[in-house]
Amino acid sequence: MSSCSASLVDEHDDNELQVTPVAPATPVALLEAVSALQTADALLRWRLRDLLHLRANEIMALEFLSRLNNLDQPVRALDIARALGVTNGASTLIVARLMERGLVTRTENPRDGRGHLLHLTVAATTALDDALGDSRHGIRALLEGLSPRESKRIIMILGELTASLDLGGLQPAA
Repeated sequence: MSSCSASLVDEHDDNELQVTPVAPATPVALLEAVSALQTADALLRWRLRDLLHLRANEIMALEFLSRLNNLDQPVRALDIARALGVTNGASTLIVARLMERGLVTRTENPRDGRGHLLHLTVAATTALDDALGDSRHGIRALLEGLSPRESKRIIMILGELTASLDLGGLQPAA
């Protein structure tokens, strides 16, 4: 996956490694790859919408909650408001709808005893797994196969892309 690589190693069912030529990366090819990733992400959201009959903000909240839960980070309704760029009142409604559908539960926040932490239910986790299918395992295998240097470079590039996209977008609610 290095930037100087002119080939990509593929493992086939017979466990033999084969080299597939890859065209040198150009800015246009890189932009096309980013566009393809964005399209795949949009299609995942459509699958979730069809599977769970959710609205766009509800899907985005569910995905955000899933990402942070996977990192063992606590999530509050306020965090969802900031991530989605909506008001606290709107995030409260989104969370209420997700709870009504049995996709999210709420527990008392042990840090302050007043607020609540949000958690995915088994039904939500199963639906997300169904929507992702086997791609999750392929993504994990791909990422685990990266060298530390490749990982650092990709993290840096993704961070810069994210910062660039954030410059032109709506500012999250405070």
